Amino acid sequence: MRFHNCLFILICFQMVFAQAQTPWKPDPKLAKQLNDSRYLRHIMKEDSTDAGLTRWYGKKVLKSRELPMAEDFQSLRHTGPGTIQVDHEITISGKGSVRLDTPASLGKKNPTNRNYATPEIIRPLNHEDLREYNRFSVWVYVDAPGVYLTFCGFTLYNEGVKVMPTPGRFEGQHFETVYPNKWQRIVWEIPDLYRDRVTGFSVNIMLAGAPAGASERMSLYVDDMRIEQVEAENTRGFNLRKDAIAYSHSGYKPGARKQALVQHVKDTSFKLYNEETGAIAYEGKGTSRKDGFVLLDFSDLETPGRYTIAIDDIVSKPFAIGPSAYLATAWRTLNFFYSERCGYDQPGIHQECHQDVFCVHPDGRTISAAGGWHDAADLTQGVGNTAEGGIAMLELASAVKGKDTVLYERLLEEARWGLNWTMRTRFGDGYRQGGLIIGIWTKNIRGDKDDMQSEARNTPSDNLIAASYCALAIPHFEEKDPVFARWCRNCAIEDFRFAMELLDTQRTDNNEAELSALATVTAMRLYRLTHDAQYLEQAARLARTVMACQQLERRKDWSIPLHGFFYESTSKKRILAYYHQSKEHLLMEGLAMLLTDAPNHADAAQWKTACQAYADYLHDIAGKMEPYGLLPSAVYEVNNTDYSHLYHEGDQVGLPSLEEYNAQVRNGIPLGKDFYLRRFPVAYQFRGFHAVTMGKAKAAFILARLLKDEELKHIATRQLEYIVGFNPFAMSTIYGDGYDYPPLYGAYAGNVVGAVPVGIETFENDDEPYFPMQNNCTYKEIWTHTTARVLWLVAELFQL
Repeated sequence: MRFHNCLFILICFQMVFAQAQTPWKPDPKLAKQLNDSRYLRHIMKEDSTDAGLTRWYGKKVLKSRELPMAEDFQSLRHTGPGTIQVDHEITISGKGSVRLDTPASLGKKNPTNRNYATPEIIRPLNHEDLREYNRFSVWVYVDAPGVYLTFCGFTLYNEGVKVMPTPGRFEGQHFETVYPNKWQRIVWEIPDLYRDRVTGFSVNIMLAGAPAGASERMSLYVDDMRIEQVEAENTRGFNLRKDAIAYSHSGYKPGARKQALVQHVKDTSFKLYNEETGAIAYEGKGTSRKDGFVLLDFSDLETPGRYTIAIDDIVSKPFAIGPSAYLATAWRTLNFFYSERCGYDQPGIHQECHQDVFCVHPDGRTISAAGGWHDAADLTQGVGNTAEGGIAMLELASAVKGKDTVLYERLLEEARWGLNWTMRTRFGDGYRQGGLIIGIWTKNIRGDKDDMQSEARNTPSDNLIAASYCALAIPHFEEKDPVFARWCRNCAIEDFRFAMELLDTQRTDNNEAELSALATVTAMRLYRLTHDAQYLEQAARLARTVMACQQLERRKDWSIPLHGFFYESTSKKRILAYYHQSKEHLLMEGLAMLLTDAPNHADAAQWKTACQAYADYLHDIAGKMEPYGLLPSAVYEVNNTDYSHLYHEGDQVGLPSLEEYNAQVRNGIPLGKDFYLRRFPVAYQFRGFHAVTMGKAKAAFILARLLKDEELKHIATRQLEYIVGFNPFAMSTIYGDGYDYPPLYGAYAGNVVGAVPVGIETFENDDEPYFPMQNNCTYKEIWTHTTARVLWLVAELFQL
């Protein structure tokens, strides 16, 4: 025990010493979080004073109507497992609560591996017009011995102009993490939901199973349900939240374009104050824009420090200028990955998990699938998101190496957790654990009802992303652990070979550009690792396919003569567009690597032309979403879509109609001849577009370095600023990072500091931002895919 105490003291000393050697000084809140978590040996806790929910709780209620529960018990309806009754002992109102007693699981596992059921208490209403109310409020309490957290849902039922909840679209339902053994107030603003003939409100609880040591029974208490009228948050459109400043809550790096945005102010003069001294550090006059917007530019301020902006009677919260900008975001997003560890005893979230989940090879061999990181708000596991998360950590590690030893070592530690899983879940012949949907906790006993298994698969995309991950890791581990580095090397070389053996057989008209781009990047990573010319030539060959998918000539028949964008394949049937995940950066990354490493290659001039054309595309579309500077998503063509590979959730949910697709397309910016530039993606069930934004931002950063294009660097940085506060809602969308951050759809992980949601979405067929208080998948769902991309962009900023 003395040895472990001494070791901990030594580690702490090294951390303090290392931080003293770096110009990146944590702000007081981050410093406390790092100290309390022992630099992510425990999960971080958020500072709730900065949360949007804290402000929402304090709103003035203009009108309120109680929806009796215990007093009107006979009118209530109950669906699903369990029973309901009135309870007078556990009550927040003093009038009694309604208690739902339910099993934590059912006798048989759901074939989809999702939760067992969602028992529900419904408070009926008689087709009432409730449009004068815009907020639902209720108190809930959960008794669930042996679990750290539960997940409760709240539903608005309407049978008027439109049915709520909307089938298959996740509208009309709100979810929040509920922690056992304490009363928790839920507030849900509903200004955009149809409520002209309301038939009821309900509360439910997700039955996610009982992990080892947990009770097989649980109880949900519901009390003090009411509907209210408040001054609602802005949820739709480009207008800025009232009396708010849009700016980067993560701060501004040296040399960055430093801007903020206000709307409808009387005086455009503004000041920046030094938080430590209170002195005025900068004075300026904003530039008026359309619709009452005023752009504040303080790019000249380079003195490191923490500052606030003041204009009229509006004052911002503090933010950093200098090398420490984005340091908190880096640590907090890393905390998210640590919190999402699978197969790990994570106090506050879950016990060691999923030791009874296996991957089965066609020949009968099996591998445990536990490990790596859970992929999102559920417990799903897959090599794609695990490898992408690890790659992001390694890229940030490269950026901070020699500058911040503590952060560097902690990034490598977390990246190794994912590497171990990625290499351990391969069979060595091309087959590996690709992915498996998991939506329940298991008891870790093989042979009981909650066992799960997936079929191993041999696909080029899985093996390519795994090979990229391993290849990128080797330089970081060669000296400190040559045995581990050798394992990474062998896996990288073998997995790339397996992928190339099947690449041509699995390219389609839908994936040719993306798959070829991924293969190009992976080949170049192996070339940089081995210096073997065969990988360079493979990359050059693959790059020819990528370039053959590009529109090089300007479309002079369009109102905006764009070029440089890509099609899905060399057939050029359909322009490449993303709506959920995004790999758009890969199209430039491989070409940029080739041009950097082989500038005298016979194809170098073509690589340069392709890169410059895509840079032109980004420049040409960059001014189309002012004053926020967000890059539009893609060009779409009327009547040109393919739903055959579209994934959707729910047995009763069909594919979207062509009419819906065309309606969304036509709400974009007209280009001519049935082509439109959509500000936001055409989307259906899965909405939320941070990944699309960050895919373009990553490509812009890559080209900014390659082409020495300063404006592209500013464009790229603005896409990240949009996610951390420079948006119409004036909120950081990253949980626990920045200010006014909203609750997210955390489900099995809960409220995790550093979680990045799928992102701001659109309403129905509109083409403008929509980010309701409603907390639902997929737009509010926490996700490794988007959190990894924030890490990527932060890595780019730390390279500057």
